[in-house]
Amino acid sequence: MLTSILGARFRWHEANGWTFEPVIVGADTIEYTLTAGPHTGRHAIQHFFYNRVAPDIETTAWYEESGALVHITWYLDSQTSHRFWAAPAWLAKDFSVYIGDNQDPAFLDKMAKLRTEQQDWPRHVGDDDGYFELL
Repeated sequence: MLTSILGARFRWHEANGWTFEPVIVGADTIEYTLTAGPHTGRHAIQHFFYNRVAPDIETTAWYEESGALVHITWYLDSQTSHRFWAAPAWLAKDFSVYIGDNQDPAFLDKMAKLRTEQQDWPRHVGDDDGYFELL
């Protein structure tokens, strides 16, 4: 039985065909590669905020280089998740611009340019459920 999301390695399925694999959760980072979904091929390492809400419920939240905000509630016993996210208008219009690696300086430069030149508002807000399988 999974006792914490911290230290876990898994495949994560979200609504609308999003699949992340592998997802590697460290002490204060989450690393993921999107293998299916609107920006397949995206790789990122994000520093997150963490909270243990109850013995089998934990949360992680982070702010991405695009300006997107992501909050995940992880239900350890059922290996399910609830995701809330808010993306800038320019990103929601075309998620394919997010294909890349946030460890690549050229990708980060591209995100900085889009953040300053494109419209942030109205934010696109998403709220969905998923599940994960340990690897």
